[in-house]
Amino acid sequence: MNNLNKKISKDSKYITLILDMQWKIICGNKKALSVLKYTKEELLSMTVFNLISSDEKRAVINQLKNFNSEEFHFNTFYCTKDSLKFPVEVSFIPMELNSNKIILNLIRDITLELQREEEIETLASIVEYSEDAILSKDLNDIITSWNKGAEKLYGYKKDEIIGTHISKLIPDETIGDVEIILDKTKKGIEIYHHETTRLTKSGKKILVSICISPIYNREKKIIGASAIARDISDKKSKEKQLKEKYEELSAIYEELASTEEELRSNYIELEKAKIEAENANIAKANFLANMSHEIRTPLNGIIGTIDLISLMEIRECTRPYLEILRNSSTHLLDITNNILDISKIESGKIELHMKVFDLKNMLDTFIREISYACSNKNIKFTYFIDPLIPSELIGDELKLKQILINLFNNSLKFTKKGHILFKVKKISQVNEKVILEFSIEDTGTGIKEKFKKQIFKRFVYQQVPQNEYYSTTGLGLLISKELVKIMNGDIWFESAENIGSTFSFTAEFLLYFNKAVDSKLMPEDTVPHTLNKNILIVEDNEINMQIACGMLKKLGYNFLSAYNGNQALKILETMSVDLILMDIQMPELNGLETTKIIRKNELHEKCHMPIIAMTAYAMPGDRELCIEGGMDDYISKPFDIYILKNILQRFL
Repeated sequence: MNNLNKKISKDSKYITLILDMQWKIICGNKKALSVLKYTKEELLSMTVFNLISSDEKRAVINQLKNFNSEEFHFNTFYCTKDSLKFPVEVSFIPMELNSNKIILNLIRDITLELQREEEIETLASIVEYSEDAILSKDLNDIITSWNKGAEKLYGYKKDEIIGTHISKLIPDETIGDVEIILDKTKKGIEIYHHETTRLTKSGKKILVSICISPIYNREKKIIGASAIARDISDKKSKEKQLKEKYEELSAIYEELASTEEELRSNYIELEKAKIEAENANIAKANFLANMSHEIRTPLNGIIGTIDLISLMEIRECTRPYLEILRNSSTHLLDITNNILDISKIESGKIELHMKVFDLKNMLDTFIREISYACSNKNIKFTYFIDPLIPSELIGDELKLKQILINLFNNSLKFTKKGHILFKVKKISQVNEKVILEFSIEDTGTGIKEKFKKQIFKRFVYQQVPQNEYYSTTGLGLLISKELVKIMNGDIWFESAENIGSTFSFTAEFLLYFNKAVDSKLMPEDTVPHTLNKNILIVEDNEINMQIACGMLKKLGYNFLSAYNGNQALKILETMSVDLILMDIQMPELNGLETTKIIRKNELHEKCHMPIIAMTAYAMPGDRELCIEGGMDDYISKPFDIYILKNILQRFL
């Protein structure tokens, strides 16, 4: 027994235990004590089954039921005293010692071996599914391996190509490559980015860039070669196009250089043309502003009249024609807005286009699109839509979808595996305003800590490598941030490198109430709250004055009328008013001049009258002009009764 103790104590490769025939531990080497973390006394009080992982114990017991004279070898899991589980290769060997039967239990930790096997499998998977064509061949140029990229590039399946000669892929005019490459392979020479022609299964010739490396066996003897090929047909085509463009531009440059003297002599004429162009731009801007004003003024009368008639008791057969009028006038308004977009783009200003839209329909379409995109990358996609979210809202549907698409594209681009989760929930609802929160969670590469403060800045990719997370997302995230800002929301993110990111944002919308229902409920509901409020309408257009008066009457407010600024000032001298709806362009005294006088008088009275600009001017900067002129807010014509109701409730 002493000799056996000495022998197993010296063996450092195995955890070695000696067991009696009842599986009780009667001896163990030093490695057993150090690895299993038991004292000698503790170890000798145990059976071997106390060391086996609980979820493996039943299987081991069943396997050892018939243990007698044969050796048993298998893999399982052992546990240390502090419950650390590790994989092992075990042997149970029957022996005799001093005429007594014993069991020698040899235990080898195979953690590193399993890790290496897993790494090898991972590398093999990377090679197999690489987009580059990767193949290997022996020293007789017989193809021995073939990945998915090779199938895609050359068109042959594995069972069609493995075992055939490499010449099957080489056209006649470059067949000399075979001997040259084989000779270099045998000499251990590596080949990098060799551009040549190859042949696909369909007979098409393609340009490829290939890299070839010798394959060595364990004895460092060359037994073959591996080749990586990439299709460069498009690249070469683009290079050719660029070369042609360069030559074309060079010719143009020479022509320009030859006429330089002529251009210098015409400098005065060019300066004159520049001034004329600047004047033309100013005239264009003035034309757009005036045209917008002239179109919006009658449109306000049309749309306002349609809204007021819709609230009346009318025949059902009349409603389809009202809807035609509403759609036609809305279409005309859209055309006007499209014309104004030219000026908005030039000025760099972004505005919301508030319209009624069905949020649930929009989300259904968005979810179908991103679900399809995720399935193409084998990424699990899930979503949750708060059932308490109202369906019909007033807001800018296109800008909302633009933000969602920007954030989703980032998640999809940087998520290679795992999942993407999309959630929408209601944060709050006060009166006619509802705030929603949208979030997109992914298991992508995440964002490094040092870059988190720069993620929403412009052009941050100029300072970082192209493979950083946000190297191509700075502009999209910046645009999303600006869009969220004008939707009275906020945007933020949470991210951990190599774990994933969650981008979230809030946005404010208005609730939409069906007008067919409101036509009966609105006057009775609002009158008790508004009878004691007096509103002064200052408007020189008779039709727009009638529309505004009709809307205020429906909403239950008291109102006074003035057709220019002078009349408005006289009314304010004798009447108590709670709010003013002020047109801008009026005879005698316009809206801005009138507001300036009112604000000057308020300095002595120490009070503040809410003044809302009610104008057909809708060019970039018009709203800011009104606010800077002392007004509190701005409504652009045409507007409907619901927009008017919302702004009056906000100030009154």
